[in-house]
Amino acid sequence: MCAQLLTFQPYQAAVAVGIYLADENEIPTAPLIASALIAGRHLYVPRGTEVPTLVRWDPGAALRRVHGGIQEPLDGVPADLKPPAIVLLPVVAWDYTGTRLGRGGGFYDRLLSALDPHVVWVGLGYEFQMFPELPRDPWDVSMDYVITERRVVACGDGREASVQKGGLQL
Repeated sequence: MCAQLLTFQPYQAAVAVGIYLADENEIPTAPLIASALIAGRHLYVPRGTEVPTLVRWDPGAALRRVHGGIQEPLDGVPADLKPPAIVLLPVVAWDYTGTRLGRGGGFYDRLLSALDPHVVWVGLGYEFQMFPELPRDPWDVSMDYVITERRVVACGDGREASVQKGGLQL
């Protein structure tokens, strides 16, 4: 998956990366964090406030454990991510339309709905987590892509195809 992401054009173009700190069975992000830092990208990590946000984060900065054992930055300035940027999302399940199931509660739906819609949203998941169709609520925010251990899926039709977002040909 790491190799798929590193050659993924929206990731290569991104100057900022929103990334989760992996927990339990989520796709590990430590190698991606290291790679982003080497490439000089700014890292932003989710922080659960009244309105979930991404905050600028550097490895080694203080973290705290919140509900479910998830780690988040102790403090930080909320980010106003603008393209070219990419946000990597953990998935429990996904489908070809870009619907994702997470741990429940709609945290990432609230987070993404507050971001610039031209930022590229990418789920990191395994092939076995793909379902033909998942339930969808009106407030659910769709992913643009899913990267698995085998492929990059352009959501909407499930093909490895190009789409236009934020003025970039992806």
